[in-house]
Amino acid sequence: MIELEHISHRYRRRRSLVDISCEFDSGLWGLLGPNGAGKSTLLSILATLREPESGHFRVNGVDVSDDVNTIRSMVGFLPQRFSLPLHFRIRRAVEYAAWARGVEPRECCVRAGAALDRVGLVDRADDRVQSLSGGMRQRLGIACAIVGDPAVLLLDEPTVGLDPASRIGVRSLLGELAEDRTVIVSTHLLEDLQEFVSQLAVLSEGELIFEGSYSDLESVGQKHPVRNANDAEAGYLTLLGEAA
Repeated sequence: MIELEHISHRYRRRRSLVDISCEFDSGLWGLLGPNGAGKSTLLSILATLREPESGHFRVNGVDVSDDVNTIRSMVGFLPQRFSLPLHFRIRRAVEYAAWARGVEPRECCVRAGAALDRVGLVDRADDRVQSLSGGMRQRLGIACAIVGDPAVLLLDEPTVGLDPASRIGVRSLLGELAEDRTVIVSTHLLEDLQEFVSQLAVLSEGELIFEGSYSDLESVGQKHPVRNANDAEAGYLTLLGEAA
């Protein structure tokens, strides 16, 4: 579980997050919002890559202000843009990620093998990174994020640029990973979340404007129908103030 209390952040004099307070329980969460809404900023704060201007958060009861190193050990993060040395063997890439996360050197090989097995790449472990398709590279990125078996997994736009089959595969994998941890997936595409997430949080201009289930979002749309939009799309447009 992640508990946020009054998280705010400013970037170049612009408030990118405004007094965010919410809880992310275990399961699969969708963090939805248009480009520039503050999704990436929020995820980077939860990954301890940025400090909030004010407020704090806890992961499984541990406050970031008390023990940031423990927080880092409990959180796996896959940014939207990540790169790995193309000449690396796939197993080597994940072993390196394990080492970087503080896994004991003698355990890195075992942890890497387990992570690759979880994402369906164990049979490609001796291939080079450059041999992987876009969808398979995303799976490799996820393997690097889960190699330390984190309690929380944060993924920033993990399906962007993928073909439909690869997107379905990644979504299915994330659903499996969310069975025993908190997984937060950011996206600006509502279609990426349909029948996929257990809960939604919607950001707009740095503010949290909605928190609930996909069905709750559809209920908003049913009350405010929008031409040529399904119920969830209508609900989303209504929340953003773009319904016509």
